[in-house]
Amino acid sequence: MDVVASVAEIKENLELFERYLCEGSSEEQAFCVGLIQKGRCFVAYQAGAETRFAPSRYIGYAHNSMVVHKREKEGIDGRKTDPAINKLLGKLAQDDRLEREYLKYCRNLGVQPYENKRKFWFLELGDRDFDENERTGEGFPEGKIIERKHTARERSSVLVTQAKAQFKKMNKRLFCEACGFDFEAVYGNRGADFIEAHHQIPVSEMEASQKTKISDLAMVCSNCHRILHRSRPWLTVLQLKRLLTT
Repeated sequence: MDVVASVAEIKENLELFERYLCEGSSEEQAFCVGLIQKGRCFVAYQAGAETRFAPSRYIGYAHNSMVVHKREKEGIDGRKTDPAINKLLGKLAQDDRLEREYLKYCRNLGVQPYENKRKFWFLELGDRDFDENERTGEGFPEGKIIERKHTARERSSVLVTQAKAQFKKMNKRLFCEACGFDFEAVYGNRGADFIEAHHQIPVSEMEASQKTKISDLAMVCSNCHRILHRSRPWLTVLQLKRLLTT
């Protein structure tokens, strides 16, 4: 594989890397997150309100992709890519600020980084942002990566089923904890056992190793769920309930 020969080729790789992270399949996301978790040398760049990191072992090969990277994995080596990126972005170096941002980024991704000594370049993108990273309007200013991580926790089928069962056992029925809406009462059998689960702790505020518990989930209707996610800081379910009753 040829190494990158221009900043434009680095940006081309970042475009695809961002697409994998924000809009890609579960396999593509896992591929990127795995590289970020294990990496030693990173190109740091700004995406929206977040500093993100792409490993040199991926970004440093021209016109790279997940398929190509996996196919050529035996010949991939940072000792080839790092000198090429050095020529384009300056000398690779340790940076305490970027190290802190990297650890924060890993927390946002929900992974524990390897115990590596990491070094960084910083690529200035100017005012440009990635199309795939546009704010969704759902209260995720960190971008679509955090939205997808948070939504995955809210849709964890086993945990949601357990949370619904516990709520129903305690309350005899399922209803919105904010407004009291009962899907079964309004829609009959079509609404039986239907409710949405809202994760009350933003993923970006959780430790990488922190697991979702039943107590982290609140039962809400679709409308209240969207209002809870609409803007930061998020309302608590209790705050929304008070808003509806005043």
